[in-house]
Amino acid sequence: MTPRERVLAAINGEQPDRVPVCFWYHFNPTPAAGPDSKMGQLELGFYNRYKPDLLKVMHDIDFEPIPKIETVDDWAKLKPLDPHAGNFGKQLHTLTEIRSALDPDVPMIETIFGVYHYAEELCGKKLLEHLRQDSCAVHSGLSVLADNLAAYASAAIATGVDGIYYALQGATASGATRQEYLEQFLGYDRLVLHEASIAPINVLHLHGCDDLYFDLTHSLPASAVCWSDVAGGPSIAQAREIHNGCILGGVDETKFATMTRDQIIAQARAAMKAAGTKFILGPGCSIPTNSDPDLIDAFRAAVM
Repeated sequence: MTPRERVLAAINGEQPDRVPVCFWYHFNPTPAAGPDSKMGQLELGFYNRYKPDLLKVMHDIDFEPIPKIETVDDWAKLKPLDPHAGNFGKQLHTLTEIRSALDPDVPMIETIFGVYHYAEELCGKKLLEHLRQDSCAVHSGLSVLADNLAAYASAAIATGVDGIYYALQGATASGATRQEYLEQFLGYDRLVLHEASIAPINVLHLHGCDDLYFDLTHSLPASAVCWSDVAGGPSIAQAREIHNGCILGGVDETKFATMTRDQIIAQARAAMKAAGTKFILGPGCSIPTNSDPDLIDAFRAAVM
C-alpha cells in the first residue's frame, strides 16, 4: 500500500498491509518564520529522514499580532482575519511549499491550535476569570476567534493538505470545569472541526495529561482521535470501551527521550495489540525535539 492508502484503510476500519505510523516534534523556528524561512525545508528533511506514513506539519509561528486582551471589555477588539494574510498567510505558503515537494501518495495534515489555547494566550491566562465575570462579552470575542480558525482551516485544506490536526485544550481538570467546557467551548471546537470535515484526514488531539473529558470530546467530527494515552489516560483499552473510531497514539511522548529502543518497540506493539483495528501508531503528543534519531528509528521499526 501507499502511505495514503494505508492511513485511509486504518481510518475506515479496513485492513492495511501494516499499521501506519505518525510522529512529530517542534522545530522551534524564529518568530520571523514565513516564505523565506526554512520551515518547509525542515519538514521535508524530517519526512525524508524518517518516512512517517502521515506527515503532521507543525504550526510553530505565532497567531496574528493583535492587541492583547487585558480586561473583559477588550474581547470586543477581536476582528475577522484574512487567512491569506499575515502569519496565517506565511504558514499557507509553507504548506504549499511542502505539498509541492512531497510525494503525492504521502498524506499531510496541518496543525491548528484550538480556540481555548489562543484565547488564553491573548488574555494572559485570564480566560476563565473573564468568562466568570461576563460571559457574553467574552463570547463576542471567542466567536470571532473560532470563525478565524475555521476560515484558516478551510484555506489550509485548499493548499492541498489532507486535513488538520486540531489541538484541543481546556477539556481537562486543570482547564475549564466539565460544565464550563461543555457550555462555553465545545461548540467552538465543533465549528472548526466541522469546517475541516471536507478533508479526509482530520485528527482531534485532546491535549493534557490530567483527567481529560474524553467522554465529552472523543466524538467530535474527526477521522482519528489522539491523546496522551500512556502519560495521562484513558488507556487505549479503556478508550475502546466508548470510542469505536480510529485512534492515533500508543507511545509515551513524555518519556520517549529516556526510553531504550526495546522499550519503545515493546510499548508500541502493546498498543497495537490493545487497539486492534482502526489504529495509527503515534505519540500522545509531540516527542522531544532533541530525541535521538535512533529512538525515532525504533518507533518507525515497531510496525515493520
